[in-house]
Amino acid sequence: MHQFEHLRLNPERPQIRQVRRAAALLKQGLFVVVPTDTTYVLMCRPQATGAIADILKLRQLGATHLWAVVCEDLSQAATCVRMDNQAHRILKRCLPGAYTFILPALSSLPRRIFGKRRDVGVRMPDHPVCQMLLEACGEILLCTTLQFPGDEYPSFDPDEFVPRLKHVSCAVLDAGWGGMVPTTVVDLCESEPVVLRDGAGEWPA
Repeated sequence: MHQFEHLRLNPERPQIRQVRRAAALLKQGLFVVVPTDTTYVLMCRPQATGAIADILKLRQLGATHLWAVVCEDLSQAATCVRMDNQAHRILKRCLPGAYTFILPALSSLPRRIFGKRRDVGVRMPDHPVCQMLLEACGEILLCTTLQFPGDEYPSFDPDEFVPRLKHVSCAVLDAGWGGMVPTTVVDLCESEPVVLRDGAGEWPA
C-alpha cells in the first residue's frame, strides 16, 4: 500500500514527535528523506529490501551502488567497521561533521547489500534532526544523497523535491532548505589518509 508523509519541523528546535514518527516509518520498511549538515539524504534500514529497491529505482542506480552507513556515535560505527588508533583519533576529532570516512568493513555488514566489498563509507552528520532520528532508531542506517537522475546538483529545496517524491512510499523530514555541497570523502584504509573528494568538510581537519 502506498504511503507518503511530509513531516515539517523547526530546524533549530526539531519536534521530537515528528522525528519519532519518521523512526516508526523506517521500522515499517519505508525510506526517509533526512536533512544533514551537507545535503538532504535518503535513509533506510539495511534490512528494508523494499525501501532499498525504491531508492535505487528513484535515483536510477545499479545494484552495486556504494551505500554509506550513518551512525549515531563511534561505538555504533565500531560494530560495522574496523578502526585502528589513527583512524579512531581522526574520527573522534572530525565527527560529527561533514565527512565520509572510508574504513575496512567488518563481516557483520549484510552481504546482499555490500557484496564482497572490503571497505565502507561512514557518516555521522552534525545536524540536530539527523542526530535525533539516529537516536530514536538506535541502529545503523544506510544513506545516499538526494539527487534525481539528470540533475546537476543534490536537491536542496523541499518545495521543489517533495512533489517529485509523492508517488513513492516514503517520508520527508522537512527542515527547510538544505545544502548543495556533499561531504568530504577521506579513505582511511591505508597507512596515510587519502582525500577522494573535496567537499564541505575542511581537510586537513
